[in-house]
Amino acid sequence: MMGWYVAVFLLLVLAGFGWAVFKSRRRRITLLDLLSRENNERAEREHRLFEFFHELGATTVKAQLDSMMHRVIAEGAAKVMSAQGGALYLYDDEKKVLVPKHSSKGCPPLIALPENIVAQAQTNAGTLASFLRLNGVGLGVGLLGAVFDQRNAEKVSDLQEHVKFDGAKNVFQQQVSAMMAPLIVGKKKLGVLAVANNASSQPFTDDDLEVFQALADQCAFALGSRFAHAEATKKKAMEAELRNASEIQRVLLPEKAPVMAGFEIAGRNVPAALVSGDYYDFIPIGDNHLGAVIADVCGKGISASLITAMCRSVLRANARNDLSPASVLASVNRNLFPDIRVDMFITISYMVIANDGSTVTLARAGHTDPMLWRKSTGLVEEIKSPGLAVGLDRGDVFERVTKDVTIQMESGDVLLLYTDGVNEATDQKDDMFGEERIMELLAESAPRGVQRVVEALIEDVDTFMAGDPKTDDITIVALRKK
Repeated sequence: MMGWYVAVFLLLVLAGFGWAVFKSRRRRITLLDLLSRENNERAEREHRLFEFFHELGATTVKAQLDSMMHRVIAEGAAKVMSAQGGALYLYDDEKKVLVPKHSSKGCPPLIALPENIVAQAQTNAGTLASFLRLNGVGLGVGLLGAVFDQRNAEKVSDLQEHVKFDGAKNVFQQQVSAMMAPLIVGKKKLGVLAVANNASSQPFTDDDLEVFQALADQCAFALGSRFAHAEATKKKAMEAELRNASEIQRVLLPEKAPVMAGFEIAGRNVPAALVSGDYYDFIPIGDNHLGAVIADVCGKGISASLITAMCRSVLRANARNDLSPASVLASVNRNLFPDIRVDMFITISYMVIANDGSTVTLARAGHTDPMLWRKSTGLVEEIKSPGLAVGLDRGDVFERVTKDVTIQMESGDVLLLYTDGVNEATDQKDDMFGEERIMELLAESAPRGVQRVVEALIEDVDTFMAGDPKTDDITIVALRKK
């Protein structure tokens, strides 16, 4: 009997042990399943990341597809993070605001919503989308503004309960969880990337935030590369336009100096950049006279070069039958004044020369004073003549002030006209070239002819500046009586 009880007891013990083993095996299988599921989820996320970066890389190199890239970033980030939606805001440096670039369909709103928008959105589905598409975020305003301003990523379990949320509670932002990360390249802040879930989804974890920050860093790098590529393309296009403008401007300058019986004349323009705000021109007037003009537009670049082209055309049109330089300049002023910006004007020296060498008549519209080297004395004198710059007055004052001056020249005398890129050129000590140097150089080079005067002046300015880049255009015209 005792043996039977022992047998039953042993069976019960063995049965209990067997159940314990079974339970232990069940527990071990369940844990393995969980780990396998986590590994599968991790593998799926890695696959989504790979697909995202592949698509992002493809859009980065495509031209004129910024909107596509913005969509790929916002929607791709949401897909990688298994979020309901994503939103991308980029910083507008001029407006000082974060501008919405793309928000995926179903992304909960992440900025404060006005009461009227909330009310309208409950009956009109398009109201909320329109509001989010059209309204930016100021620096430091709300969660997005704070993330951008402070350069720190945020993981938010409940948007409306967050201390930095600046809106009133509403039905569209209940139990919204989100992750937001600043987009930074080097020291430059580009914007903010966000993903979000509503109440039907689980809040994000710390691991999610770590992955999202890494993803945001890659998006920032792609955007930075895109911006750099766009800037390089824009710069290349601008340089091409400037080269074209420079070629056109070169065509407008005289190919060579005209031949006259009584005078020898030379001129040259040296632009500080690809295009110049200076110009000079020689204009045949009938059979017996020549007009010679030198001008300097206040300003640089394309706008200044356009004004010089306008000035050249208007002056040529009015010089054909008029031997009075002051009268021609008055017509130029009346024609150009309505089209010149308030902050721009043109200084001009214009002279009418008799081909036989008998007369030189000059009018100066606010330009630098011409210099005259007298062969008989070897001295240089400045030609003082009244005049107002073109574009400062509608016409009455200009015509009252600007007058003709007749310059008496003897054989061998040299008259020099130049723009302020010569006398105002500065060296490395910020000393100006000045009028005295011009006088000395004119006296030294005038006996060797007008071409030498022009060349020597340009060479001396270059030497004086010691290789520093020019900050202003240089234009010179020299006239010698035979």
